[in-house]
Amino acid sequence: MNPLVPPLAPLELVFKPDAAEAQRRMRAYWQGEIVDRACASVRAPKDGRRPPPRSLIVAEDFDFPAAVEKYEAWAAEMFFGGEAMPALMPNYGPDQWAGFFGARLTLAPEKDTSWAEPLDAREDWPDLRLDPANPWWNAILALAELAAERGRGKFILSAIDTHSNLDCLSALRGPGQLCLDLIDRPDKVLHALEQIQSHYEAVYETLFRVGRMDQHGSTSWLDMWSEGRTQAVQCDFCYMISQEHFRRFALPSLEHEMACLDHAVYHMDGPGQLRHLDDLLALPRLHTIQWVPGAGQPTAPAWLEMLKKIQRAGKSVQVLVSVEEVKQIYAELAPEKTFYWVLDCPNESEARRLLEWMVRNT
Repeated sequence: MNPLVPPLAPLELVFKPDAAEAQRRMRAYWQGEIVDRACASVRAPKDGRRPPPRSLIVAEDFDFPAAVEKYEAWAAEMFFGGEAMPALMPNYGPDQWAGFFGARLTLAPEKDTSWAEPLDAREDWPDLRLDPANPWWNAILALAELAAERGRGKFILSAIDTHSNLDCLSALRGPGQLCLDLIDRPDKVLHALEQIQSHYEAVYETLFRVGRMDQHGSTSWLDMWSEGRTQAVQCDFCYMISQEHFRRFALPSLEHEMACLDHAVYHMDGPGQLRHLDDLLALPRLHTIQWVPGAGQPTAPAWLEMLKKIQRAGKSVQVLVSVEEVKQIYAELAPEKTFYWVLDCPNESEARRLLEWMVRNT
């Protein structure tokens, strides 16, 4: 763990009575140590309960009190097993970062996403500045402030989904146009990336303060709690580019983002990103790589050699697994360097049995 991160008091949360135990295990995880088992997020409905449906677009109608009430109604029916934390994420979808810079967003709460309308590629590139009056930014702030107050003693807040760097430019320009820009207008791309990058720390720190993460710790959509500053760092656009372009256009922004954090986790989405793995492993501020095989690909057990390579390089891994897959691969990966995100647990009893199995087999 970053020695500069001061320890926080034990969390007392209505929706997670064992939060202090999760804090203890996550402290050990960030230090490359282990308490009694590998860390895991195992969310499941409480026995005999049916949580109401919810969207990750939590306030599409901008009714923030209703959004908090919906989250509480859902969380009350859920068991947050292992190191899972009840955490509301203010969210308008993956392209909200582009929305901060003036893109028009279309929300699709039924699909848990949003889309940005690309700017006219024929126009000169505008200066990318986050206007303090930007409606998306102000909506995020208002929701975070309200949720932090209403959630006191019940749940915490999560950092927002940040598709920044090249992902933000891809939303603003369109992915096809941005591919052309890398070749035809590389200097403009680099200048735009510098402008986007210049806002990253201020955005994170503002939400860190408004969301009271200095008091409760932070987490992200990856469900990995940290005493300090954590976030999912990502560049989905790099699936489309060469190693040369990745090193020139993506790595500097990723390094900057990681430098703003105590515990950086990279979201590596799909086999197309594997060409960049060695470059990622060389980043000193990167702690964990989350591996998502992608649609149509084999699940975690098929990627053990790659996961072991990450661990041999001194990094940790987050793997997306079923209950049965945990048992298949548990002995293969270093428990102090593995975080299991269990996706299919049907109920609290099954979640508890899995966690007990992990203790017995560590």
